[in-house]
Parts: sequence; C-alpha cells; structure tokens
Amino acid sequence: MILHSGSVRTGDPRLPLARALAIAGDRIGGGVDVREGDRSLVSNERIDLDGRCVVPGFTDAHVHFLEWALSLGRLDLSATRSHAEVLAAAAGARPGADGWLIGAGWRSARWPDGDPEPDRSALDAACGDRPVLLWAHDHHTAWLSSAALARLPHGEAPIVERAADGAPTGVLRETAAWAAAAAIPPPREFELDSAVAEGLRTAHARGVTGIHDFQREHGLAAFQRLNGERRLTLRVWAALPAEQLDAIIELGLRSGLGDEWLRIGPVKAFADGTLGSRTAAMLEPFADAGRGERLLGDEELLSIIGRCADAGLEVAVHAIGDAANRAVLGALEATRERWAPRGQRPRIEHAQLLDPDDLRRFAALGVTASMQPSHAPSDRSLAEAVWGERCSGAYAIGSLAASGAALCFGSDAPIEPLDPLAGVQAAATRDWPVSEAVGTALALDGFWSGAAHARHAERRLGRLLPGHAADLVVLERDPVTCPPEEIAGIGVVATMVGGRWVHGRPPW
Repeated sequence: MILHSGSVRTGDPRLPLARALAIAGDRIGGGVDVREGDRSLVSNERIDLDGRCVVPGFTDAHVHFLEWALSLGRLDLSATRSHAEVLAAAAGARPGADGWLIGAGWRSARWPDGDPEPDRSALDAACGDRPVLLWAHDHHTAWLSSAALARLPHGEAPIVERAADGAPTGVLRETAAWAAAAAIPPPREFELDSAVAEGLRTAHARGVTGIHDFQREHGLAAFQRLNGERRLTLRVWAALPAEQLDAIIELGLRSGLGDEWLRIGPVKAFADGTLGSRTAAMLEPFADAGRGERLLGDEELLSIIGRCADAGLEVAVHAIGDAANRAVLGALEATRERWAPRGQRPRIEHAQLLDPDDLRRFAALGVTASMQPSHAPSDRSLAEAVWGERCSGAYAIGSLAASGAALCFGSDAPIEPLDPLAGVQAAATRDWPVSEAVGTALALDGFWSGAAHARHAERRLGRLLPGHAADLVVLERDPVTCPPEEIAGIGVVATMVGGRWVHGRPPW
C-alpha cells in the first residue's frame, strides 16, 4: 500500500520528511516516486492521509507491562491528596475475586502537613479484615493491612518499618515489599493473558508498537503464550531478573534469543531504591532523611556485570541516586574489557540524579541512559524539597544528549502513564532548568531509533526506511511542527505493527 497526501516523519536525519510511504508486506518498501503521483514499484493500493502525519511506531523502553495491564482494573490512588482520601478510596473499593484489594499510586509527599503516616491499623479500620496491599506511586513502598501482613512474608530487614513495640507498622520497602507482593497468589493464566491482551489494545491506541519490558514475575510467560498463539502484536524486549542469574546462565539463555515479536533482553539489577521512598543511594543525605539504600555492593555489581558479559547477556541496572549512578558507572568501567569487545550495550535505568563529574562518563564508556521524561514534571516538587540545589543534575536529559550519550526513553508504567506523546512533551518542555529540555526531534528519537539502538535493532526498527519493519503511527498532527506544549494532546488515528493495522484500520 501507499500512504500519501500527508507528511511522513521518517526518523532519519538525512531525509526527515517525505510526502508518501510505501509498505510491502511487513516491511517499508522503496520505489515511491513523488514526482509521478506517488506511484510505487511494490503496490498500487493507495490510502489518503488527508493531511495527517505518519511517524515511526513508538517503543516504550522501560515498562512493567503486566503490572500496568493489571493496574487498569485495580484501585487507582493517583488522584488522592491525603491520608483520608486514600482510606476512603480503599474502603469503597471492591476486592478482586480472590478477596485481595490491591491498589497503587498514593504519595505521602502530597498529603497535608500533620497527616498521619501510613499504618496498618488505619487500613484495618477502613477495610476490616480484608487483605489489602496499596503500592506507593514508585512501587518501592507497600502499605499493608494486618490481614495482608499475616498472610505474607516480611522478614526482619530494616526496610520493614516497625513501631516502638517492635511490631510492623504495615509499611514495607524495596525487597521486603517485592517479596511480600510476590507471595500473593497470582491471577489464573487466562486472567493474566486477558489482562495482557487488553493492555496490547490500550498500548496500540497510544501509538505503542514495541516495549522493553521489566516485569519481574509472570509477564514473560504470558507473552510466550500469546506469541505461541500468534496473538502477540507488540515487539517485546524482555528483561530477566538478576536474582535468577545462576539459573539464567545455567540454562544458557542469551540476550537476543527469540523471534521478531519476543526476544530475551537484558538482566535487570537494582543498585538502589527511589526518590519517593527515600531509598535512592545518595552522596549527600536527603534533606529529610539519610543517604538511602545501596541494594547492591560494589563487589556484587562487579560480579553481576562481569558474569552477564561472559554469558552473552546484556545488563540493565536501576540507579536513581547520585551515589548509585556513580557506583554502577564505576563497575561498568572496571568490567569494560569483558563487555565492550562483545559489542554489548549496558544501560542504566532512570539515571535520575547525577553528580556533574559523572555526566560525561555515559558517552565515554558507551553506556545507554534509559530515562523516563515524564518523571521530571511528576517528581519536581518532591525532588526540589529533598534534593535542593542538586536538582541541577536531576533528570539531565539535555546535558546527557549534549555529551553524546546514547539515550532511550520510556514511561516506567504503571509508575507513570504509558503514553509516549506525553513523554515527548515532557522532554521538550522542561523548565527546571530549561537547559535540560531537548528539541522535539530528539525527544521523539528517544522513543524511535534510541529505543531500537538499545536493543541492537537500529537496522530494522525505529525509522521508516526501506527494509525496516512496517511499524508506524498515523497522527492527527505533525508533532515536530506543533507547539511542544500541545504534543501530548495529539490524537492517535491508527497504529500499524509489522504491516498490520492493530488500531484504527482505515478508512478513518
């Protein structure tokens, strides 16, 4: 087919704009001659864009897809602004078929001064004897009822908060929270698959054609089932948890294993916690807390990165605080002779706060900064309150781009909405400081060829060039020419993956 009578943003800086686009099967075709009425050597089927804009399909380079898909049907606390509002929402919510009430999105930093801290007794009063687990916005802190605590492991770690009498308050952080959540009986397979299938439809409606998935449990199995049934319509680069590294290596798994729809991606490790939970590892303390939590020591980082390199596995390390980012960069530098000759592309996920001395190390080492532009406006008030002047090195997209670092962009959904156009707008309209804003073209590229490069797919994904996959989005407006503050409101008319319309089949 030929898409014509609109604008085509190819994503290629050598020829960024075209009048028409030919599609041959599941690939972008060549042979369009705009001088001769948009005729093509591969097809005579013509689809009139009527002035709309075609762009490469968006890849969300950091998402927890199954958790996000399940969250679409769970209690959403993102709009709550107080302790009382969270409790009222929980009291009025219906639990799942298994009796559990699971929600997410509360932020104590938004609550009025004087509001009580999260405590299981308050949940018990609101919800009775139901098991309740409410994730904070960052999914690194969980608030549990007494019934939930009684059913789940929570250990003796300092990341289990305790009252003066030694009893757990119901607040678990980091690994304690994840271990507790993992012990909740998961939905049945068909329920997981249904949630993922609905998530695919929702993602396609937002122009998403690919993801880098960092789901910890059950997600890879669900994708395999859908792919085996030829129902997977999203290109998935699936991370594996570092806690299972021994088994991964023993099985001989390597990054890149799979097909055009589902491939094994990097091994994901956590160097620290988060801003919201005050567990990000800091060079200097938070304004209202300590220095956070190093979840991996230097020797552990060296071991994980080196073993992954030797086994043919890419590595992606979560690092939020400046101390964590410095530690990960140091470990990657110390092991570079093991991963660089193999052509591997290690990544740091989030890279939210960087010491100025570490900014240029990304480009110098060949480390990809995998960032989520929507975090910046979402986190701004809290970051300014607890990091102060250090925010000059926070969410430093512009500085990293200027240094020549490889960038890829995502949402971190369900932490932020899975919405690439909102991410593009956030990157292009930064104002604290304004120097960290980037042009719309670079913001788009983080979801296009930047995401493709991070998964070694820049020769087949991320651009609308002959031979590349026919993954594209039809938009109501051209995001490059519209005002940056209006990008998030651009309507997605249609989405194509592998030459198939998966959302908004024409005529439109």
